[in-house]
Amino acid sequence: MGANGNGKRNGWTYNKNALKDNIENNKYVRNVRQKLLEEKLKKKLQK
Repeated sequence: MGANGNGKRNGWTYNKNALKDNIENNKYVRNVRQKLLEEKLKKKLQK
């Protein structure tokens, strides 16, 4: 992972805000996936 022109590294969350956003997004994505799984289960159980 070399540094590119703007001082950030490729493939690496460099500053605190980017890291925080990553964590928040992961939580959000996890919640959405959880809800989708629950809906799938409900549909299966209803059949």
